[in-house]
Amino acid sequence: MNTGSPDSTDVADLRKYLKEFLMDPFVIDLPWPLRALLVYGVILPRRPAESAKAYKKIWTENGSPLIHYCSELAKGLNEKFEEPVELAMAYGNPSYRDAVRNLIEKGVDEICLLPMFPHYALATTAACTAVVKRELGRQKSVAKLRVVPPFYLEPTLVESLAESLNGVEEHILFSYHGLPERHLKKTDPSGNHCLTQSDCCNTPSSAHATCYRHQCFETTKAVVKIAGITEGDYTLSFQSRLGRDPWLQPYTDQTLQEFPKKGIKNLAVVCPAFFCDCLETLEEIEMQGRKIFMDAGGETFRMIPCLNDTPAAFQCLKTLMTDAVNWPPAK
Repeated sequence: MNTGSPDSTDVADLRKYLKEFLMDPFVIDLPWPLRALLVYGVILPRRPAESAKAYKKIWTENGSPLIHYCSELAKGLNEKFEEPVELAMAYGNPSYRDAVRNLIEKGVDEICLLPMFPHYALATTAACTAVVKRELGRQKSVAKLRVVPPFYLEPTLVESLAESLNGVEEHILFSYHGLPERHLKKTDPSGNHCLTQSDCCNTPSSAHATCYRHQCFETTKAVVKIAGITEGDYTLSFQSRLGRDPWLQPYTDQTLQEFPKKGIKNLAVVCPAFFCDCLETLEEIEMQGRKIFMDAGGETFRMIPCLNDTPAAFQCLKTLMTDAVNWPPAK
């Protein structure tokens, strides 16, 4: 399961997709009246047209790159497992409603959900889990649900990311999707660890099991260790912030603008939070990010593709699914 994509680049399809996405309380965690006021009154009047232009820049003959890559992976996995494999999106198509119904009609009594996000976040892992649970209830299914946990240190993922950086001589930017700081605090089971001290992500805590920031740091550490990248040759930042509330820092756009002033003029960017290339990598980083960096005085800019539908991506998901299938029965 992934987040999703509009059905086309038409403004009407963008409006439909954004409404479903942004009205999810896991994405914009405001009370319903405030969320509705923000989405219907502020975002939907203008954002669909702007987003349509952005999607047109990355749309291919196969449609949405995200849907295409995920579909190819699901197709290959279906050929490798006796158990049925369904692809679902939290918003848009292929819908999680159809996926759940298809599995129920095939007689399954247990569903294993694999959110295609290496790092835990309310707006991704938690959102996907919530809609599937809700749909099982709506369809009055007795099927049990188990969820594959975040796989930010899965060896096949880390090794594949490290391999993608082989031969890279430029400075490397690890750009992760951003989150509002309040999301980290909401997922902190202790209620007093995340963002309460400067070194919270390196201080052992039960909060790390659901701390997006900690998990991003851990992925980066593991990748640079395997790839032999020394400190000072890479930077970590967070992209895609929205609104005025404080988000995880440093911000990618500001980091890109500052690099040339610091003498970093040759850059390679990798986005480990995204399993497949999508709007946030192909348009926000490859296009907007490149322009910010080059306009600031950069000389070369290289985008490292996500795993997409490569053999490495397939092997990573196959490993996760095989392990999940072999777990003890869900309770």
